[in-house]
Amino acid sequence: MIKLSVFTVATADVTPEELCREAAAAGIEGIEWRCKEISAETRLEAPSFWGNNHSTLSPLASEEEIGRFKQAVDNYGRKTLALAPYIQCGDLETTERIFKLANRMDASMVRVGVPAYNRTRSYNELYDQAVVYLQEVEVLAKEHNLKALVETHHYTIAPSASLAHRLVSGFNPDHIGVIYDPGNMVHEGYENFRLGLELLGPYLAHVHVKNAGWLPAGGDHPNSAAAAVQGTVEGDSLQPIDWTCSWRPIASGVIPWKQVLTDLKAVKYDGWLGLEDFSGTYNTVTMLAKYAQQMNQWMEEIE
Repeated sequence: MIKLSVFTVATADVTPEELCREAAAAGIEGIEWRCKEISAETRLEAPSFWGNNHSTLSPLASEEEIGRFKQAVDNYGRKTLALAPYIQCGDLETTERIFKLANRMDASMVRVGVPAYNRTRSYNELYDQAVVYLQEVEVLAKEHNLKALVETHHYTIAPSASLAHRLVSGFNPDHIGVIYDPGNMVHEGYENFRLGLELLGPYLAHVHVKNAGWLPAGGDHPNSAAAAVQGTVEGDSLQPIDWTCSWRPIASGVIPWKQVLTDLKAVKYDGWLGLEDFSGTYNTVTMLAKYAQQMNQWMEEIE
């Protein structure tokens, strides 16, 4: 049976205790902890997803910090599902450190690094680098009884299900898997959802839930953005319109989540759905409740 979780990168303004309390109130069982060092300067800033995030576990967490996070989980009957650090591809020292931390946190999965792609280095070179890294990661994952996860993510060498599958397909799916993230695939990497899920097969380890959409970029332009949306005649065929992709609420973006849930059911996926809403549409408490309501109702409707 599919279960609900939350990735705390999206819950920047609440503490671990508050996060676990509100997750319990919403019926969200699993917690995927953001794992990153936060500088003293950043802690002075307003809460933000990738900055001063109050629900973030340090990669160098002390026993006291580990105890605090574990106590928050236990007090509200939640489960630590995964750690999501920002490991660079090839950094085995940090990878092993995080794996040890995951064991202490009772997490069963850890996100690992994938090379970025920005046209400055060949995909083939980056792919070879990633395979060498994952060979070592597989050994460490087996040693620590974990599953290392590659995420489908724009601007990396694994933006789609098929490219993620190519990267992991030579490894044991008990120790190397894929986070399937359709919201990221709006930016880059779109494929038919069921096709990608069927291809991933046993490597499908986790699913992130968010959404995004494309709009004509703002600013002066000889062409009409409204005309572009409506499909009418171009104002100037030699002046293409720029488009931009931004995060949207789960029900309001390009990804039809009820269809994705239907496709997940078709491939007999019984893992976790992890909330990662960056739209800023709702406060954290409302976002958690809304997410649980949406997922539960849509899953009931496709029974």
